[in-house]
Amino acid sequence: LPKVTIKNTKNNAKMTYQLVSESEADLKLKKISVSSPIGKSLLGKVIGDKADVQTPNGVIQFEVLDIQL
Repeated sequence: LPKVTIKNTKNNAKMTYQLVSESEADLKLKKISVSSPIGKSLLGKVIGDKADVQTPNGVIQFEVLDIQL
């Protein structure tokens, strides 16, 4: 399953998540569902792409830094 490293473009925080099915999702283990807002926004992206994620606090933009298959 792919691991994606993203950076919040506002605060430069970097995070690495594994994209998994909804039944396997576990945020504590850095596993997010492909159907979650972040997961959906990352589908089809390549390194260098930006993804906008709608959150309750507004839109957050992430940059894709790395993808490991």
